[in-house]
Amino acid sequence: MNRLFANPAALLLMALGMLTACVPQSPGPGPGTSRPQACTFEYAPVCGQRGDRTRTFSNSCMARADGFRVIHNGQCRRPEQQQTACPAIYLPVCAVSGARWRTFSNSCLARAGNFRVVHEGRCR
Repeated sequence: MNRLFANPAALLLMALGMLTACVPQSPGPGPGTSRPQACTFEYAPVCGQRGDRTRTFSNSCMARADGFRVIHNGQCRRPEQQQTACPAIYLPVCAVSGARWRTFSNSCLARAGNFRVVHEGRCR
């Protein structure tokens, strides 16, 4: 036997090291998906989703590169930040949130701002 590999355990460790050098460290993207290698610095924000996580990216390329699927243009919103469509009717109400009192044009706008309506009319 060659003096370089006088110890069979050293030969085995070297062989295993060579084999693991060829094994990819991560499985990569799934079938049918491709991850771009380089993205531009263009700012065109998108909301991406991977599993149950959502995250805002500076552009769609960056989202895909991180393994996310683009679900819509613009920043991601938390559920409580979803916009509410309120009528443009002036029926003022007084509302409160914690220690803050505020007059809103109508009750819909008060509720959309996470305020509780206390009474109709302006706050005194």
